[in-house]
Amino acid sequence: MKKIKIGKYEVELYDSIDELSMLRFHKYNKMLLIDAGIGSDLSDFDARIEKARVYCTTKAPELALLELDNLRQTVYFIQSGINTKHLAFTVLVKSIDGKETNDLSIEGLQKVLEMFSDIPHTEMTAQMEAVKKKIDEELQMYFPTLFDDSSVKEYYDDLLRRTKLMLQAIIKGEWDEVQADIDKITVALITYNKPNVFSGTENMEIQHDKSFENMCLLISQKLHVDAKRQTVLEFYNAFEYIKQMMKTEAGKTRPK
Repeated sequence: MKKIKIGKYEVELYDSIDELSMLRFHKYNKMLLIDAGIGSDLSDFDARIEKARVYCTTKAPELALLELDNLRQTVYFIQSGINTKHLAFTVLVKSIDGKETNDLSIEGLQKVLEMFSDIPHTEMTAQMEAVKKKIDEELQMYFPTLFDDSSVKEYYDDLLRRTKLMLQAIIKGEWDEVQADIDKITVALITYNKPNVFSGTENMEIQHDKSFENMCLLISQKLHVDAKRQTVLEFYNAFEYIKQMMKTEAGKTRPK
């Protein structure tokens, strides 16, 4: 648990997987999922436009249409003042001035966020990133097979290659020699995350919820525990244990 001062408030945050409940973590991930696919400010609006433009030029009109559809929701969020990244942060708020915050509905989270309305967005984002980094590091340390994303490393490798090429062009004046490579890497970075569907009956939010419910059912059936009452550490430890148990059982039943 982490205690910080935000504006005039004493805020207690969940910042560890052995204390953070799985229900909160699921909601937290859901808000981050929406933020990654939709966003809620002008920079996200610009990103959706740029991605749609790139998909048009790379002859991927179906992906361009998905980005434009997501752009509609981005505009709605901006107009409505909905910031899903900051809502993800409020999910991690345990208490404010000693009063616990247990309403994880969008309305409940929005009320918590309204209490921080005078706080600069940069401060809110910084607090969010600090807690997110700690949680991510713990998940990667305890469950590397589940949370060690090699594709993220590839993204940063490409980003480093692009930076080196740009520095080479600036220092040696070799823009003509490397411009095509820079443009190619730039397109790859912009389209690194393919757009997801956030509308209709099979949208990413629904799939996210279904996946969570299925994992809870599996843990409950195999271990006879209430998975939704577990901490993040307990939940994923149980999940890995079940995977290993099923692998062992499969090995025993395999014909010799």
